[in-house]
Amino acid sequence: MMTLMKKFTGAEWLAAVCLMMLATFSHAAEWREEKREQGIAVFTREVANSAFREFRGEAKVDAEINQIMAVLDDTEAFTEWMYNCRQAVLLHKSSLLDRYQYLLNDFPWPAADREMLIRNQISQDPATRVTRISLESVAENELPASSRDAVPKAKGVKRVTALRGFFELTPQEGGTTNVVFQLHLDPAGGLPSGLVNSLIVDNPFETLKQLRVVVQQAQYQNFNPF
Repeated sequence: MMTLMKKFTGAEWLAAVCLMMLATFSHAAEWREEKREQGIAVFTREVANSAFREFRGEAKVDAEINQIMAVLDDTEAFTEWMYNCRQAVLLHKSSLLDRYQYLLNDFPWPAADREMLIRNQISQDPATRVTRISLESVAENELPASSRDAVPKAKGVKRVTALRGFFELTPQEGGTTNVVFQLHLDPAGGLPSGLVNSLIVDNPFETLKQLRVVVQQAQYQNFNPF
């Protein structure tokens, strides 16, 4: 094995590594379509080293990108459109583009409800206006110190400590926006993966469906975050 490795030039070895990485990425990127209704498509896929599948929802929303940004800026109103969200609290807003949020989600009985501490960071391509809102779980000690007392003290819930995803907004002609909602989480607490995986299709579908409704509310019509 070592003899064969020594025969590669530096460029050849780099190319081989890139090919292996590409093969791994291609395998990881295989999505399975689970649902396509009302102009909303939902996909899931396996995630390495996890028993829980990742989901991806895609929908066209009849709203300009800044209207959708206004909805995403209104943390407390997440309960109106995010699937099974019982409580949403803005813990800290470092800037327009960086904030920390607390979410409490209903889980089916007899499972305990799940709470999440999420860092939400926003970036936009200035040329295309494609906007990404990244979502990542944080530990309580990673919150800004001034915001830790604002974390609700919910009883009988489990804390989700592994979550990563995003919303991606791509403006279209005619003032509409393509929205992608992608997320992978480990719900913690020993829930059966088969049960969780059977339920995750509803999350992006119902979230995007209700986003289409809420974004039409008057308070979201004149927002310019950038």
